[in-house]
Amino acid sequence: MKKYPVKAISAVFAVIMLFSGCSPKENAAPDIAVIADPPFFKVEDKQTGGTAYLLGTMHTAPDNCALPEKVYSALDECGRLAVEVDLTELEKDSKRLDEAMRILELRDGTARDVLGDDYGEIRNYFEKKKLYAPVFERYIPSVWGSLLTNSLADELGYDSNNGTDRMLLNYAKENSINVIELESVESQYEMNSREPMALQIYFLKQSVQTDREQQKDALVRLYEAWKTGDLTALEKMLYEDEVPAELKEEYDFYLSEMYENRQRAMSEKIINSLKNGEKLFVAVGAMHFAAPPDILDFLGEAGYEIQNEGGTSAPFL
Repeated sequence: MKKYPVKAISAVFAVIMLFSGCSPKENAAPDIAVIADPPFFKVEDKQTGGTAYLLGTMHTAPDNCALPEKVYSALDECGRLAVEVDLTELEKDSKRLDEAMRILELRDGTARDVLGDDYGEIRNYFEKKKLYAPVFERYIPSVWGSLLTNSLADELGYDSNNGTDRMLLNYAKENSINVIELESVESQYEMNSREPMALQIYFLKQSVQTDREQQKDALVRLYEAWKTGDLTALEKMLYEDEVPAELKEEYDFYLSEMYENRQRAMSEKIINSLKNGEKLFVAVGAMHFAAPPDILDFLGEAGYEIQNEGGTSAPFL
């Protein structure tokens, strides 16, 4: 099932914060850390001296996941961390989060109205898994799907508090490294709200009807591909199955919104930093370096050479 892994790596972080509380969990230190070798690249502007390090992150991970020292050394060198959204600041601002969540509310009717004949099956599934709450009735199907993603991660022992985004943000705050947001929670939610409703319902039904162990296996494969820097495997996860023919146009729109448009915008900010002779460490979801045209493609089109600093399976090597 293709849609689950795609959604897993691109899940909107703050949806889960709303329903499970905004404070990070206190996790015990793992006995043995597993050092990942994720997608990691370096780009230099030979005219200005600008440098950008690019790290593909995993938004949820087991508690023994650790990043290699070379990542932190590069972050220290740059002194500036660019992320999709600064989760550590968002957690402190419940009012902003509450206001942003309104973007994901249904405009006409409730979830029962939108899901129609599928509502009973989907609600029963949520109740059986002890995930249902009446507040969900206000939200678009993608929010329901994000909650299922989170529950699967929980069963595997994966946690957003162990995600590499948070690792780097915590390190940055502890070491007075400036944090820059490439996007905003509002812009991410606006993107989710634009996802065609028929596609949202299809994704949610797939999550409910597909064997749970199969879905967990997909998330494990996603994590393992990230951990070894295997961009080829990550890209294949986008195309493992075909959506129904009647949803192909909607799915193409979804892909362009979720990946291509965002990656173009991220690349423009990276290129501006390079042309200004700045040093910048960029940490965004790993799929943004795999879903074509990805960040690496846009930087290559701008004339930059990409140096592979991490996993060995980058498709251009």
